[in-house]
Order: sequence, then structure tokens, then C-alpha cells
Amino acid sequence: MPRHMSRLVTTIMIMVITVTIITGTITAKMIMAIMRMVMPSMSMTSIAVTIITMIAIMRMIMTASTTTTVILMLMTTNRPADNSSLNDSPALSADEGAALYRLMTWLSPAFPVGAFSYSSGIEWAVEAGDITDAASLQDWLSAMLSDGAGFCDGVFLAHVHRAASDGDDKALREVAELASAFVPSRERQLETTTQGKAFIEIARNAWAHEGMERLIAVCDSPIVYPVAVGLVSAAHGVTLSATMHGFFHAVISNWISAGARLVPLGQTDSQRVLAALESVVVATGHRALVASLDDLGGATFRSDIASMRHETQYTRLFRS
Repeated sequence: MPRHMSRLVTTIMIMVITVTIITGTITAKMIMAIMRMVMPSMSMTSIAVTIITMIAIMRMIMTASTTTTVILMLMTTNRPADNSSLNDSPALSADEGAALYRLMTWLSPAFPVGAFSYSSGIEWAVEAGDITDAASLQDWLSAMLSDGAGFCDGVFLAHVHRAASDGDDKALREVAELASAFVPSRERQLETTTQGKAFIEIARNAWAHEGMERLIAVCDSPIVYPVAVGLVSAAHGVTLSATMHGFFHAVISNWISAGARLVPLGQTDSQRVLAALESVVVATGHRALVASLDDLGGATFRSDIASMRHETQYTRLFRS
């Protein structure tokens, strides 16, 4: 074999052998024995030095390759997630942003309408043993929302919002009167009218609006809470669907807060109940948006009785 070809073959074999050693598939001692048989002209020292040198070079190459791979992985990981489906929606306009800001403020637990002092009869239900834990509270509130006062309040809110938006004063007055007459007990009447009055007064003073003053004047009867929310949100251009779902979230959150203090429940259990009722809130909101006044009604007699019995309950923390 020509001298230059012999050197080339030797170099290639040493590179292959070096990779084999690094990967751990064969030992250096075995390789040196093979090389000694294949290349008898090379001394053991030359073979060893060559292999050691090639191992060092290959390890440097592999380390550099690994470092580059890690850096590329980190660079890839640090890139913003491709949330194109979330980011495709246009930004809120100034009016839409203001409407959302107001709605979140009005329906926040921090908005001072006094909701924390009312339980909507839940206090009596706990005293009577109807509500004893998170599961029974969830069942009670689910019925109240979908088949009782919650759904009816949502229907009133929707019709008031539409009447106010359309400038239909006659329909607005009639729905406001019907909503006030629909309350099943004296304490519930106190609860909803007190909150409605507070909601109107605070919104009127903090977010003055000429159109709202006219709408308030149209309502001859006391303005109950869902009517107040529908009227004010319509005057300020807040969409009906957003108002509806925000209203139900505020109502159910206040009921859970009352139940948590009365049972009592921990914060985690309270949030589990709120999470479990999410589908009920959404479904009831959709029903209320398309319901007519002929659809008003409920089947939560025990809840109505609870609000009546609470009036004579001996020990009470709440006003309803």
C-alpha cells in the first residue's frame, strides 16, 4: 500500500476508533491490540499518543456541539409563546376599555352597595340544616341561580337594558315595576331595593351621565338591584352580554361569601364552589338573555321560605 494511502487509512481508523471509545462501545486496550495487528509498523507509543490526541479533539468538538445545542434550546425557550390565536383579536377601543373598566368596578365586591350584609335566606338554610358543607351549598346556589331568584333577576336586567338602550320609556317603567313586585319576601325586598338605591347613587355621583338621570326619572317605583345594574350599564354603553355575566358572577360570589361565613368554609372550598358553578352561571346567563317576561318564574320554594323564615330567626348575622 502506498505510504500516503497508509497514513490516510490509519487516520480514518483512529478517528473511528476514537469515537468508539468515547461512546463506550469498546475499550482503549482492545483498540490498541487491534491497531497493533492492523498497523504493525506503528509503535505502541505512537498509537497511544494518536488515540489520546484524537480523543481530546473529539471531546472538545462534542462539548462545543453540546454547548451550542443548549444555547439554541435556551434561545428557543426564551422566545415568546406563539399565541397567535389569542393575539389576533383587535385591541379594545377607548370606549370599550372604559366600559369594561366601569363594569368591573360596579360589580366588584369593593363597590359599596352593602351586599356583604345580606345572605338571601342562606343564613336560615344553614340554621335549618339544609346547608352543611361545600357540596350542599353548591346544590342550593345552583338551584337559586338557575331556577329561582337568580334567573328572574337576569331576565329583568336584560329587558331593562334593552328598553333603556332603545329609549322605550314605557317598557322600562313596566319592567321596573314588575321586578319590584316579584320579590317573594319583605327582607328580600329590603335587600334588593337597598342595593339598587346604593348602586344608582354611587354610579350617579362617580360617573355622572345625563342619559342616566333621565332613565332614573322614568322609573316611578323603587329601583331593585338588577334593574339598577341594567339601567346604569345601558346608559354608559356597556354591552348587555358582558353586563349579564358580570352581574351573575357578582351575585354568586356574594352568596358563596355568605355561605363561607355561616357553614363555615375555608377559602379553598369557597373557590371550588365558585369554579363548580361556572357552567351554571354561563348557561343561566344565556337563558336570561333570550327569555321573555312570560318565562319568569321559579321552583325554589325552599329558598323563598328561607327568606321569609329568616325574618323571625332568633340569632342572625345577616339582614336577609
